[in-house]
Amino acid sequence: MFKVLLSFIFIFLTTLPVKIYASEDSISQFTYGYLKRVNDFLSDGDYENAEKELSILSKRYFLNEQSYERSLINQLWGNLYATQAKYDQAIIAYEASLKFRKIPLITNLQVRTNLAQCYFQVKNFKKVIDVLLEYKKEAEKRGQEFSPKNRVLIGISYYYEEDFQLAYDYISSANNMSLKYEEDWLRYELALAVKLNKIEEAIETGQLLIYINPEKKEYWTQVSGLYYTQNKDNESLAGLELAFDNELLVESKEYKDLARYYLYKGLPQKAVKVLDYGFKNDFLEIDHKNYELLADSYFIARDRENGIKALQKSLSLKEDSDIAFKIARFGFEDENWVLALKYFNEAKKLGWNKSPGRLELLMGITQYELGNLNESINFFNIALDQDDTKSAAEGWISFVEDIIKNS
Repeated sequence: MFKVLLSFIFIFLTTLPVKIYASEDSISQFTYGYLKRVNDFLSDGDYENAEKELSILSKRYFLNEQSYERSLINQLWGNLYATQAKYDQAIIAYEASLKFRKIPLITNLQVRTNLAQCYFQVKNFKKVIDVLLEYKKEAEKRGQEFSPKNRVLIGISYYYEEDFQLAYDYISSANNMSLKYEEDWLRYELALAVKLNKIEEAIETGQLLIYINPEKKEYWTQVSGLYYTQNKDNESLAGLELAFDNELLVESKEYKDLARYYLYKGLPQKAVKVLDYGFKNDFLEIDHKNYELLADSYFIARDRENGIKALQKSLSLKEDSDIAFKIARFGFEDENWVLALKYFNEAKKLGWNKSPGRLELLMGITQYELGNLNESINFFNIALDQDDTKSAAEGWISFVEDIIKNS
């Protein structure tokens, strides 16, 4: 039932504009104009003229592989080949571009990203990993982000190399870093969690998928099956249906087992009915886990509002930073900024710190959406101190400060 979903979608290799850097490696205006013309041809899909211009530059002027100009020319050769799906030739060009020892960081990272994507297309996953690990080292050394997209790419490459734990770690971290839930990435995480028998983590990820796309029956079928696998008893679960209909169930465990059985059968409304009845008649123990089960039943039944209420009840019974953060994220996804801020604050108070800087980044965005610009900058400044959120925080600070300055 749980097929691995890792047929990665083709990554479009964008043609990047040539940059001029004010350093000893800067290029002349003549060369810049020439390279920009090539870049424009690539942007317009005019590969014939792009190749003609690059051939002139390569064969007539810049033969030294250790020159900055040659590095940029090789990068454009790589872009030319990659956009035409000539990945083996693109790889040769990108590798040549990286031979320049003083290549500026931004160019270095652009080339490595495209190079990794080309290796992925030719299914050389070991090289994808090597290139991206070097990217990660170079980026983090200079305070730059190892982006969620690259984490997904390296994670899937580890999957194909059959290192499933590292694959899960990278894809999970990509989902943790992403400001918005990415459905495909969550599907990859779910598949890997199941493969690694991380049942609780798989249920958690499945719940997110149900929340963001409740119309997809596949998700709640998977989560239902995961709940069912948690039950190892030999008793006949089908027999519990008859016992419930005749008001014979008296134990808390029986209500939980029956609710999971209904979820397994794809009947979340019946699961909600059983759990509600158990709570109201004091048969089902009032604890946070049981309310989490009720929340999942509501989400599978596509009742987001009551699902959130059940999570709030769970949180009131036991303080849990993860539950608080989950409620906040649901509010963030729904653009319910008041709800999001309330539970981000609760998660912060309870010490949520699974991904340093992420909570503060999301709180900063929430404060911005609420019109509290100075407060948002305070949170972005905290996120600025963490490697994974530094780049995003810098962009938000610049954006918000411009608004304040012009208001």
